[in-house]
Amino acid sequence: MVGFSPILPLLAIGLGAFLAYVNGSNDVSKGIATLVGSGTTSYRGALAWGTFCTGLGALAGARLAGSMVQTFGNGLFLSGTTPTFAAAIAIISGASVWVVLATRTGLPVSTTHAIVGSLAGVALVAYGPHAVSWGTLVQKIALPLVASPLVALATMSALIRASRRALADCACVAIEPAPEAAAIARGEGRPVLTSALQQLRLTMATSAECAAASVPQALSLRLEYLHWLTSGATSFARALNDAPKIVALLLVASSLAGAMQGIETLFCVVALGMVVGSFIGGRRVTVVLAERVTPMDHREGFLANATTAALVGAGAVFGLPMSTTHVASAAIIGIGVNGAAGQTNGRTVRDMILAWLVTVPLSALLGIGAFEVARVWVP
Repeated sequence: MVGFSPILPLLAIGLGAFLAYVNGSNDVSKGIATLVGSGTTSYRGALAWGTFCTGLGALAGARLAGSMVQTFGNGLFLSGTTPTFAAAIAIISGASVWVVLATRTGLPVSTTHAIVGSLAGVALVAYGPHAVSWGTLVQKIALPLVASPLVALATMSALIRASRRALADCACVAIEPAPEAAAIARGEGRPVLTSALQQLRLTMATSAECAAASVPQALSLRLEYLHWLTSGATSFARALNDAPKIVALLLVASSLAGAMQGIETLFCVVALGMVVGSFIGGRRVTVVLAERVTPMDHREGFLANATTAALVGAGAVFGLPMSTTHVASAAIIGIGVNGAAGQTNGRTVRDMILAWLVTVPLSALLGIGAFEVARVWVP
């Protein structure tokens, strides 16, 4: 075993940055897969957009997601528990290894579940079952993680059914001459040319109808543009939700290494890792979600991203660790479930669900293995 040395803080920062990198590689797909799947843009364009919004979300976490840092930093252990550096880096390592393995196979998995599994496994071995605040673990982590995909699937199903009746391809804001009666009234009884007075009219219509309605005077907000916005919002929200969890682990590890880092610095490290991982390694999982789950159009992609962004963003603000993977994947599955028969690829969905089910136990085993190695070499 080695004592504390200047290399330990670097080891903690390096492992945390790597976890952020693999998180970006696996999770950026959750916000951009619908852009590619609906034919809105190319993989490169989608990755660039998702990476940009991921960076913004991760940095925003320093101001907006403090409760999440507290939950994952020290809220899962009972008072009197003395954490060790070996346990801290083992938790990070166990989660990282599982996300790497899943990403290599193209399976979208939850970094949050991996962290929770690794944390629980290491805590049981390092501190014993009585050191963990199981009530907090169930109430603040387990329940939101289990409920979030069910809520996403139900929300997506309701939105798709409603959109078939109400949501068109674009929204037109047409500038039209006011009715004659209104024109005369506004002229206080004096005759006024109807063309001199105009009114605004909002119309939900098809793209062709929007283009035909007062072409030089109509402002058309196509659903394609809204799709881009909700995609960016999803990438922003998922980084806002995930970055604080990794920062919390880094905060504990760097403190135990004897070199406490400022929280703003750690958010910058995590944001950089997530950005690099998103752009360099994000394509593999994106292909699976974009092409191998179900076909989709702009409308369905827009609704899936809107659902994901709303649920994950709310979770980040209120300190509820929603799994972006489960929410986004459930929303995409909802597209197929509510479409024509045979649209959903059952084999892909089965593999995804199996990966979700084994994430916690396998991450726990990997974390325990990492702890057994780490405690031989570090305090």
